[in-house]
Amino acid sequence: MNRLPVTLVGGFLGAGKTSLLHHFISEHKGGHLAVLVENPGALNLDAKALRGLCGAMRRLNDAVLEIPNGDEAAQIEWIAARLREFSLAGRHECILIEVAATSSAARLAQYFLAGGPLNACGHLEQIICVVDALDYSRDKEGPDKGWEDFQNEQIAGSSLVVLNKCDLLDERSLSACSAKLRRAHPRVRVAESAYGEIAPEIWMEPAARAELVSAFERRAALSLTELPRLSSALYRAYRPFHPERFWDWFNADHPGLLRVKGLVWLATRNLLVGGVSRTRRQNACGAAGIWWAALPREEWPREPGALMRMQETWREPYGDRRQELVLIGDAEPLSTTMCRLDACLLTDDEYARPLHEWAALPDPFPAWDVGNG
Repeated sequence: MNRLPVTLVGGFLGAGKTSLLHHFISEHKGGHLAVLVENPGALNLDAKALRGLCGAMRRLNDAVLEIPNGDEAAQIEWIAARLREFSLAGRHECILIEVAATSSAARLAQYFLAGGPLNACGHLEQIICVVDALDYSRDKEGPDKGWEDFQNEQIAGSSLVVLNKCDLLDERSLSACSAKLRRAHPRVRVAESAYGEIAPEIWMEPAARAELVSAFERRAALSLTELPRLSSALYRAYRPFHPERFWDWFNADHPGLLRVKGLVWLATRNLLVGGVSRTRRQNACGAAGIWWAALPREEWPREPGALMRMQETWREPYGDRRQELVLIGDAEPLSTTMCRLDACLLTDDEYARPLHEWAALPDPFPAWDVGNG
C-alpha cells in the first residue's frame, strides 16, 4: 500500500475552513482528492458544499465523505478504513481532513505520529488552523474568554496558521492582530489570507516531522480540562420567511449564538436559494443557487443518489424550497432562537395569499448577485 499524504484543517466556528478547502479544490491541478469532513450534528453542510463544488467543477472522481459521529475510537477506526481503501485503490493523490470546529486538529494528529493504523496508510504533512482575523483581533471577556483559550489551544497545535478575513480589517488593525498572534505563538508559521485564498506552495509544502511533533506537544501543554458548553440544533421549515421579519432577526444581537449556517427561502425570492452565514462578528446572506423546483425537469440531476437526496427534502406545492439552518451556541439560547425563527415565517394568513402578494412584501435585503427571485 502507498502511504497517502494527509493534511488536517481545523479552526474555530466560522473561521473559514470550508472556504480554504473550496479554494484548494478549485485551484488543484493534480490528481483526484479525497476530503473527509468531521462535523457533529444532524446536517453536515460543509460536506454538502464541498460535494457540490466537486460536482460543479466536474471533479467526479474526487471523494467527499462525512466522518460519522461517535466516540474517538470509532472515528479513528472509520478514518483508518477509508485511508486503507484509498491506498489500495490507488486513485487519490492526497487526503484532506476537515476537523470539527470544537475539536483540535492536533488531537487527530497524534494518531498519525504514534505509528498506529492511520500512520500505516497516511503520511501527515500539515496541521492547519484557520483563524478569523476579525474575531481574533477583539479582546474577549466573560464566557468568550473560554473560547479564546480554546482557540489558542487549536493554534498552538498547528504547523501552519491561516489568518483569514484579513480584508475585513484596516491596515493598522491587521498589523496589531498579526502581532498579537505572533507574540502568543512565536513558533507557528503564519500566512495571511482573504476568503481562504493562499498560494498552493504555502500549504502544500510538507512540514518537517519535528514541527508536527512540536505542534502536538504544544497543544498537549495547553489542553483545557473543561470547555464552555456548546450545543447544535437543526432548524428546518417548509414555509418562507417574511423578508422584513427575517432581516430584523438576522441583524439583531443573539447572545450565546456563535454560528448560523445554511439555506433560507424568502417569500419575495422564490427562484433563488438564500445562503446564510453568521458568526459572532460577521453576517452574510446572498444567493446560493436556484431551487430545483424552479428549474425545468431536464436540468435536474440524473445521478440516482442526487435525485434521492432531492426527494428527501421535497414537499408539495413548493418542492425543495425550505429553511435549513444549523445553529450552534450555548444550549439554553437555542430553543429561544428556534421560536424567534418561527416568528419570522409567513403567518397562516400570509401563506394563503397568492404569490404576487408575497412578491410585494417589504424586503430590505440587498439584491443578490444572480438577480432577485
